[in-house]
Amino acid sequence: MSPETLLAMRDPLGAPIHPLAVQALLVITFVLHIFFITASVGSLLLGLYGLNKGEENWQRASKVAIRVATQTLGLGITMGIAPLLFVQVIYDPAWYVATTLMGLWTVLFIPLVALGYLFLYVLYLRGNVAGVGYVSLALLLLAGFVMHSLANAGLYPSRWVEWYAPGGVVHTTGERLLGYNLPRFAALLFGQAGLSLGVILLLFAWYFRRREDVPQAFLRFVEGLAQGALRVGAGIYGLLGLLWAFTQGAELGLGWPVAVVVLAVAALFYLHAGRARAENALATLGLYLGALLVVALLREGLRVSALGRYGYSAMQYPYVWDWGSILFFVATAVAAVPVIVYLAQVLYASGTRKEGADPSPRVEAFGDVGVKLLLGWFAFYFALGLYVVVRNL
Repeated sequence: MSPETLLAMRDPLGAPIHPLAVQALLVITFVLHIFFITASVGSLLLGLYGLNKGEENWQRASKVAIRVATQTLGLGITMGIAPLLFVQVIYDPAWYVATTLMGLWTVLFIPLVALGYLFLYVLYLRGNVAGVGYVSLALLLLAGFVMHSLANAGLYPSRWVEWYAPGGVVHTTGERLLGYNLPRFAALLFGQAGLSLGVILLLFAWYFRRREDVPQAFLRFVEGLAQGALRVGAGIYGLLGLLWAFTQGAELGLGWPVAVVVLAVAALFYLHAGRARAENALATLGLYLGALLVVALLREGLRVSALGRYGYSAMQYPYVWDWGSILFFVATAVAAVPVIVYLAQVLYASGTRKEGADPSPRVEAFGDVGVKLLLGWFAFYFALGLYVVVRNL
């Protein structure tokens, strides 16, 4: 694949904004996506393990974990839309080649995720059908491996022609998974699943620590599980991360940076596990989100390095300031953030007591502002649409 061919595959219309802004949003939204997805996988694994335990604390923790897995999976799927769209804006040649080469798996990805979520929800409702949970886990892991392969295949333009026509014979079935790196997949999924699970369990213990109907012994048990999850996750992350560093990392010229980052993250959380307490759960969450941001930047650095060898740079992507799209994006963010914050505050208040609690007057006032902004957004949406229609008559 020549550099000229790769550059010619870019969208001739260009990006609607400077590519640096798109790249920054790609990294930030990926952090949120991967946190929720790995938290869901870790919670599901804990829930299935706990179903086989007879102790009361384990049974209760299992139910909590399965419920958390259901909720975080929904959030992870929703948050995954944003980084996927940003990838298609500035890395469209790599993304569309990968989805074409693995066309069958690209088509199957959504059904795999939908069925995985469906079976997980059945497990959440029934609670005692472990077999359904294992089916859900298998489907979700397969979906994750498909997305991993799609992202990785785009890093190897030199292999695209060979993958498309091995031995000179065109292969159009799209049933092969290409470009994958098992250490990377396992480190970033299972290692981070342990770390995300530990953080989520600490947040659970922190949130319910003042509830009189929740036994303190159970919360201490959950805190112990969180510390164990952090240690196990850190161990998996460090070991498999080193394998990732000296396979794909070395292949793309970033072996040592990958090794340093994964070892630093693994050591940080292994040492932090012994000091992790429910009272400091928010600090642990902040520390973990910072670590995920560093890993996301490393991941983006691998992509920049791989494609840079062929003269492709996201920063050189052509762009035209599309003020209509930019205004729509900003208006959506301005309207959505207060509404989301209001709903989060209401949910937080409602669970602080067994019988529930009403949000404070300040929160209610904040909600009124959010509703007004949402109504304004609808007005802006239709006004912008009518303007575009009339302008192009």
